[in-house]
Amino acid sequence: MLKNVLIIPNPGSGKGKAVGYGNKLGQVLEETYQATVEVRPTTDVGDAKQWSSTALEDGFDTVICLGGDGTVNETVDGLLQNDEVPYFGFVPLGTVNDLARVLGYDMNPDKAIEQYRDIKTVPLDIGQINGESHFINVIAIGAVPESVMHTDSDDKNKLGVLAYLRDGVKAYFNQDKYLLEIKNANGEIREIETNLAIVALTNSVAGIEVMIPHASYDDGLAHLIAPKGAIAKSTIQTLFEGGIHPEETDSMFVLSDSEITITCPSHDRVESNVDGDQGPNLPLNIKVLKHRLQAIVPA
Repeated sequence: MLKNVLIIPNPGSGKGKAVGYGNKLGQVLEETYQATVEVRPTTDVGDAKQWSSTALEDGFDTVICLGGDGTVNETVDGLLQNDEVPYFGFVPLGTVNDLARVLGYDMNPDKAIEQYRDIKTVPLDIGQINGESHFINVIAIGAVPESVMHTDSDDKNKLGVLAYLRDGVKAYFNQDKYLLEIKNANGEIREIETNLAIVALTNSVAGIEVMIPHASYDDGLAHLIAPKGAIAKSTIQTLFEGGIHPEETDSMFVLSDSEITITCPSHDRVESNVDGDQGPNLPLNIKVLKHRLQAIVPA
């Protein structure tokens, strides 16, 4: 680990400073570990996936990306094109940075880079969607994520998480609901009428670090929560005050399992939001690849 390192910054992240942060990280790794480093900024969508997919073949034992959850997702997706993978790390430069919060990274990029002077590795679960693509943190379905998914990128840069909050509040008043069929790993099916369903791998969702307090990045489970009916004021209060508990209630459907399938028989095109970007339409088969990566985290 950290002998030959590929650093992949997304120039569009970190308010345009991602490449500079990548160079600074390279200096830290060279000074601290005598690492051989290549900083390779992306120039197009898919670069991070392509470069990480061939990193081990190209002689890199470690891949570190700099960007938001979308960049991290793309890098991980590339790594998992192979059975054997390099060590994986990242510097959070996005709007929300849920996985970084869970793994203990500082939200200040300069401080996060300094954390690389004292590190350890942990096993990290990855989610697989329809046997093809992957996710690192969360899948969201319904009116709120559909609205947030189309938040203007300029607004995200100017307003940060407030841009998501603004669009999410607008969608809160949209009472359109979907009748979803939820199937667990044992084949048991439940029908839930809701305007928001979330499947998460960790306790942090949308920057709320206690949204699903019983979830962990290495427990081998996907955690689904969905309000029964439209989102109510009491549901929002629960999210902020203590999170969703693992037991189902009269107002909240809760399921934790290693495999979850979500379908919507009554609608042809129900979108999903995967790690902040547009994902595939339903149906979704979600499997957890337990301990699929060794992730570099602050010690």
